Amino acid sequence: MAYDRPSWKEIDRMRDKTGRRKKREKKNHEIREHSTRYDKYKKDLNRLFDQGLAGELLKKQTPEKPKEPEPPKPSSNSKSKSKAAVVTRKAKEGRIPKDTQAGTSRLKLIRSVIDAEDSEVLIKAVDELSGSFGIPDDWEVLVRVLEHPDEKLVLQAVIKMKALLPKTAKIPRRFTLRERLRSIGQTAADGELRQLAAEMEESM
Repeated sequence: MAYDRPSWKEIDRMRDKTGRRKKREKKNHEIREHSTRYDKYKKDLNRLFDQGLAGELLKKQTPEKPKEPEPPKPSSNSKSKSKAAVVTRKAKEGRIPKDTQAGTSRLKLIRSVIDAEDSEVLIKAVDELSGSFGIPDDWEVLVRVLEHPDEKLVLQAVIKMKALLPKTAKIPRRFTLRERLRSIGQTAADGELRQLAAEMEESM
């Protein structure tokens, strides 16, 4: 009797059937095994509940949270430092410090004296500057002070000029200054002022 050899297609089909059958059997086996384990676990758990041991088991299974370290308590020194820092910060955040304000006002007054365009503005600026800060050792300011009607202020300016003259290489407004000194030397009521003004004019 001749043997009918199956075709390759039939062989592949048989292999597929065999493979699918094996997969089903394996899956059913896993399901049965899982079901058996689950039933055993359930029975054990019920037994623990009946015996009152489930709570202890849960405590063992639940990991304890590590205690967080307590923040260090601030010492008295740190409190004093923080207070000092607050005070310093408040001092910085406020208005311009008094020293800075005074310096700014002085510079503004000096600029007002130098830039004054009429005698009324000049007199007011010189009065404020001399009253608050005194007359500075600045040639441009001193030249403008000579235009003030108060001979006491003019005398202060001339005395300062005489002290600054040996150290000064370049005198601003030299021509205007000499004319003003000549006029003071001839018309001033104060004798000391007349003499100093005349000496200054000759030395320039």
